[in-house]
Amino acid sequence: MRRTTLLATALALTLAGCSDPGPTTDEEPTAAATTAVDDGTEPGTRLEHGETATLVWQPTRDVDGELELSVDEVAEQRPSVFDGWTRDGAIAAARPYFVTVNVANTGESDLGGQDVPLYLRDTAGTLGAPWTLGGDFTACQSGPLPVPFEPGDETGMCLVYLVPDGGRVRDLVFQPTEGYDPISWTGKVQEPSTAEPGRERGRG
Repeated sequence: MRRTTLLATALALTLAGCSDPGPTTDEEPTAAATTAVDDGTEPGTRLEHGETATLVWQPTRDVDGELELSVDEVAEQRPSVFDGWTRDGAIAAARPYFVTVNVANTGESDLGGQDVPLYLRDTAGTLGAPWTLGGDFTACQSGPLPVPFEPGDETGMCLVYLVPDGGRVRDLVFQPTEGYDPISWTGKVQEPSTAEPGRERGRG
């Protein structure tokens, strides 16, 4: 298993077979690992589900990233979706979401294994990063970009987010650095009774 580069979380959750992102707070992401670049979709842009943004940022000092990304679907899940993966009672206090995105590498760098700074912002204003899942959890095989992910590559992904303390999703935001005016996506959220499990789609 590997740890995602993410914000800390307000609730310490442990899933068997997944990386623990640690506590989240309502603070902005730090600029330690990423640097925003003044290009691509204008910071502060608000989009609907299904609309595409061009995201430009610097995941590391040696890598410049450019992606076209759309948030296509946000589906709330029942905590029972993790049955068999954890016996931690704390998971019952979290509200799981499966978020389906499509990403295309429109830059010049191989972005394989990089974590896109796409966070779920909940109704309390807390930002949470996606969990990295492993093993045979096929309902939503959350994780970083595939390896390799070269210029011209495109993939669909399902990302797992957990919202603590009875909160709900407010929007999905791209926010690579502290002080960056985030690009956000909002839209209808599928209820657990009608949501189908997310599925990772293959690379095109």
